[in-house]
Amino acid sequence: MHTGTHDARAAGARLETFVSRAARYLLGSSLAITPSAASIDPVLESLLSFHPGWITRSVTTHDPAGGNDDGYRPGVALEGEHRVLFHARGEGRITRIWMTAPRAELEKPGQELWIEIDGRTVFRGSHRDFFEGRGLWTSPLALGVDASSGAFTSYVPFAWSSEAKIRFRGVPIYYQVTYREGPGAASGPSSEELAQFMAEDWTRALPAPSRQQAPSPGAPLVLAEGPATVSGLVLHIPAASLKDLEVRIGGQPPVPASFFFGLASASTDSDGGWATFRSALHAAWAPDAGGTGRLATRLPVPLAEGEALSLEVAQGGAIARLEAAVAVAPARRGVRLLAQYRDQTAPGRETTMPLFESDEPLQLVALLKHLSGGLPNDRTYLEGDEMIRTDGMSLPLQIGTGTEDYFNGGFYFLGAHSNAFSGLHRFLVIDPEEGWKRARFVHSLYRLHVADPIVSRSGLRFGIEAGPTGAYTPLQVRSLGLAYTFSDHRVIGEQEVRVQGRRHRVRSAVDAERSEKPRIFRFREGRGITRIEVACPPEARGLLLLRAYSAAKAPQTARVRLDGREVGTIHEMQANPVRSIAEDALWIDLRPGQCGAGRRPVIEVDATGSPEPWSEGGYRLRFFSGPPAPQLTHGPAVEILDTDHLPEGAAYVNDHTTIQLRDGRWMLTGIFNAEGQPPETERVFVLATAPGPGPARWHDAAAPSFSLAPERFSTRALADERWIWAPHVVHDRDGSLVMIFHVGTPDPDRSGFRIARSRDGFTWTREAGTLFEDICVARDPMLVRLGELWVVYYTRCASLASRQSGVAYRTSTDLARWSPPAMALTLGPETAMHNSGHTESPFVFARQGWFYLTITSYPVDYDATFVYRSRSPFSFPPHAVARLRAHAAEWVGEGGSLGAGRLFFTHAGRGKGGVFLQELFGL
Repeated sequence: MHTGTHDARAAGARLETFVSRAARYLLGSSLAITPSAASIDPVLESLLSFHPGWITRSVTTHDPAGGNDDGYRPGVALEGEHRVLFHARGEGRITRIWMTAPRAELEKPGQELWIEIDGRTVFRGSHRDFFEGRGLWTSPLALGVDASSGAFTSYVPFAWSSEAKIRFRGVPIYYQVTYREGPGAASGPSSEELAQFMAEDWTRALPAPSRQQAPSPGAPLVLAEGPATVSGLVLHIPAASLKDLEVRIGGQPPVPASFFFGLASASTDSDGGWATFRSALHAAWAPDAGGTGRLATRLPVPLAEGEALSLEVAQGGAIARLEAAVAVAPARRGVRLLAQYRDQTAPGRETTMPLFESDEPLQLVALLKHLSGGLPNDRTYLEGDEMIRTDGMSLPLQIGTGTEDYFNGGFYFLGAHSNAFSGLHRFLVIDPEEGWKRARFVHSLYRLHVADPIVSRSGLRFGIEAGPTGAYTPLQVRSLGLAYTFSDHRVIGEQEVRVQGRRHRVRSAVDAERSEKPRIFRFREGRGITRIEVACPPEARGLLLLRAYSAAKAPQTARVRLDGREVGTIHEMQANPVRSIAEDALWIDLRPGQCGAGRRPVIEVDATGSPEPWSEGGYRLRFFSGPPAPQLTHGPAVEILDTDHLPEGAAYVNDHTTIQLRDGRWMLTGIFNAEGQPPETERVFVLATAPGPGPARWHDAAAPSFSLAPERFSTRALADERWIWAPHVVHDRDGSLVMIFHVGTPDPDRSGFRIARSRDGFTWTREAGTLFEDICVARDPMLVRLGELWVVYYTRCASLASRQSGVAYRTSTDLARWSPPAMALTLGPETAMHNSGHTESPFVFARQGWFYLTITSYPVDYDATFVYRSRSPFSFPPHAVARLRAHAAEWVGEGGSLGAGRLFFTHAGRGKGGVFLQELFGL
């Protein structure tokens, strides 16, 4: 819908163009390797952007006393026949569910798993049906005991905007739920996108190696030099030479090639360490008849100016021959791959063995581990718990129940296996005679944190116990940790905040290693509001709020506000009266100009509604720098659909949508009407098509790409629909197309929203009547998937009492039942109108760790589109970061992805004569 007229000028002082420099490929021994150009899968692309708002955590059945007495203990609550395994509030995303028990327990009848998101049930039924693929999700997302080697494992992504809960009827003796919470934590691929990534044979897209001269001592073979990103690497090498090959990234120490390519094998292994497997990142093929093995990886390796990815010969080694090929994508600014290889023996005391440590802002994406040695017929070293500490916290926010559990197995595994994100692809039994009485074992293990990267803003310590308490010996542990680090974020200050009032003394150890000594901890508790005046440096762009508290009582909940605006929720679901000292954290973004020059933002921690008394030992505020705000500009407009020269006369398209169909063609539909007619007469949606491949081709062709389809219209208004506006079309999980649109009604405060479905994009059928109604001529819906959660954004005022223009959202798990409305954006009192005209045509998309919301404000100018950004898709500060010249902008990316690559927006409107496309620069 629109009502205003006159020009607007786009903000931005210059046009930024993306220039990709060709990477230079050097070599040792006078040899050139020709790279192959390639793109990076969107799931991997997300790892190359920092997500400081994610607080990555787990809730598990680890022993609260720090020993090895893992197993079910009381969780948050008992609700009827169900035990509450997991309960979270605020924004978040479950990334993994793991559970196991003795086989007889798993097969007992009457057990039930119940998963609820934002008050809606997404699964309720047999836990075996859920994990064994008889529900909505199948392998590789959900794995049964045999496939996951001793346990149930799920990577089904469950995102939520306000609350999530997992209940279980029965006794889940061991379980883990890994998740993230905080601003932006709901983002990520849908189950279909993740399943496709996990299942695809990505090795087919890699370049074929050509015969090459091998590196020699002192003469490394340089595969690629930055600025560039290596997006794929293939090697053919004699099996006997693998032990002598190392990989070096920039100036880091080299790492064994067997680990870099996912084999996690040691040079002393009798079989050379080879196995045939394919994970989501690595692949290997056992040596052929000629003794040559193959290795491949699609792990992106960003290289800065002057950095190189090279192959080297280990000290004392020799390599006779080698074939290699690399695929290369554009460079990524400010990100590098950190590879830490360690070769150590178990320390023989109650502690964790450090496997990865860094003080940098990072996202851990993989851990590969090789275990050997050990006592005869004894694998209790697999009982060691992982303990993952972030941001200098004493409390590990991820504490496991055993090494085999961390690697998604159970009961010391059922044998060798490989899955997309985890596996034991080599299990050797040395001296297996006499029922393994003298046997020792070799394990090659991997866990890929692609769907659940472990985020830390100011350092990470990852350790795993050797044995039940860490004291197991002898044991040889070789490991490789891989993480992306980000140079644009740095700690620039810290503020200690002491709480006033009566405080209690508690003597407790931290909930971690059994050897932790108790210490005195002071805290206060109550249900009130704690106000913190923030002394942040002028250049601060974010802060981490760290709380020390007592976890003796749970649940504890507080809403957090910054200068009166909601910025997050802190909710602790699980009590530990044995070791009560605990910590948690929340990330808060700061705007430019919010700090310094005498400004003191105020944080309010509002625990007035906490179920149990809120506990406070004190707070730390850690301040961070960040990259500058984007400078957005756009290129010239290209007409992609002409409606000015139709046989029946000029017409216009307004609020519209584009989507690629299954046959490769693109469809465009939107409001369609003859020029000069009022919006109340808009009763059809136009239907136009264009051939593939998509927006980059439309833009570069500089000519209309869309033409009206023979059907002419996708949808016509029904008798009870006074008008229809603003269709938005997306793919559903079953492959069908879903169109959501506004329906005009006599009462402007009861505007309706409906859905239609299509299998081909041309024939549409209404479904389920009116979804919901809302106020202020609510309109312009935009639909998006976050994991298994549907979110619809639409234009609406803040309330009937305060008609400030805004953007509302609702969530659903089935497109039929919707949550009550909440406001994603509310503008100031000067925007109060009967129809929320300052926030028309909302569109939300994620890119490089941020969410962007664009809206059109016709009272400012018919072509005034404003851009807002936030870490969270559910809360946008009312401060625009850019203004574009466009009306009813819709966004589309190169290759269909808005997360990376070239970015375009389409726009249209009355008097425009068609639909236009422009490229955006600066994101």
